[in-house]
Amino acid sequence: MTGTRIASWDQLLALPVRGESFLLRRSHYAVLVDGGWKKDKVRSVLATHFPAIGKLDIVVCTHGDGDHAGGLPDLLKNWPGQIGQVWLPGRWADVVPDLMKDPKGFVKRLLRELDGIIGANKPDPVVSSPFDRFVGADDQTAAETFRTDEDLSIRRDGDDEAPFREEEDRYGAEIDLGATEPIDEPTWFDELRKAVNLPGDEVASRAFESARSSIKYRERKLRLSAGAATGWLGVIDTVEAIRGIANAAIARKLRVRWFDYRAFETTRRPSGGVPGFLEPINAREQAPAPLYANLLLRLTEINRHSLVFFAPPTITRLGVLLCGDSPLGDGSKFATSFLSSTARPRYPIVSTAPHHGAETNSAAYQHMRGWADIIVLVRAGGSSSQPGQTFKSLKWPLKVCATCPATRRAAHIAGVASAGPDWWYPLVIVGKPCACA
Repeated sequence: MTGTRIASWDQLLALPVRGESFLLRRSHYAVLVDGGWKKDKVRSVLATHFPAIGKLDIVVCTHGDGDHAGGLPDLLKNWPGQIGQVWLPGRWADVVPDLMKDPKGFVKRLLRELDGIIGANKPDPVVSSPFDRFVGADDQTAAETFRTDEDLSIRRDGDDEAPFREEEDRYGAEIDLGATEPIDEPTWFDELRKAVNLPGDEVASRAFESARSSIKYRERKLRLSAGAATGWLGVIDTVEAIRGIANAAIARKLRVRWFDYRAFETTRRPSGGVPGFLEPINAREQAPAPLYANLLLRLTEINRHSLVFFAPPTITRLGVLLCGDSPLGDGSKFATSFLSSTARPRYPIVSTAPHHGAETNSAAYQHMRGWADIIVLVRAGGSSSQPGQTFKSLKWPLKVCATCPATRRAAHIAGVASAGPDWWYPLVIVGKPCACA
């Protein structure tokens, strides 16, 4: 994959890491979506397999889980080449100022919230419910309450009157990644860029390690279940990743763009990104309104709020759906598709497997089937319980996996690469097809 012969072709490649990280290449632009676990050292993986990449035009973090966000602070801080933009979840925005200015005080407030939850649950020491990754999944969402047909100025399946996307993106053409300039960065972010004497990495690291020790102490004293302790430790990992990403963005003067899931949830109108190149499916690009809630709510990045992005296909461009950990829907059993808020692709596309192919995201495949002709499904990372039975039993796309817990074969680069200006012929399969079907 490092040869020059296919370097200019469109590619979607799952990187060989334990967590999840994808490299999307469209023409000569490179987009990294998520950075795997901290220990995955995605920067070294890219340097080993793609030494010719001198610039990452866009780095995306879909949500705060450690297997997606953990590796991004090191990448953003130490990547030897250029980085163009960083796209982040909007719900992080209102925790960054306090976290940057006073990390020690921030984690103390977080631990006070933990003790409050423990106290409210006495005498039951098991405090695990805040970490149900699909908490509230069976409830009616705000989106269902506020949405009306008049709100949806989109093309639905079977709506033949809606126009197809113009195909101005010819093979090799320049794309203006800043063509849709979003509203200005939040004032506080500009203030952080200009601030002096912010606490350094050592101060922050000591605060995070102290918080981890405090959580483990509460577990040993039977004030927390093992599952709850794991959840809280995950929150500290998220806090550390958010600070590391923000710190690197400030130090390198990177352009940061915020994508707010909640704004989409109430309007069902995605917006922003770079039209025709990389667009949000379930978010609106904007500085989000402050979320007046406790720190836990703001930091617990549940998978159903994972950002989803779409690289639309044209006659010359590979179309890609980047699912993160999203079930691609909301409402009861995630039955209301996010995808119906975006025009149906005119050409076949490839997609990443939601949440490593986990069974909890099984609803996503029906949403995919009803929205697009997906010809290849690319899976990355995951635990020994992934992929789930639904993923294994799928017959309709070719499945290509970078890791395979069932066979324990070595992780490898896996995905697809187009092979010329008419991308669909031939479509080169990189790596090995799924072995656990």
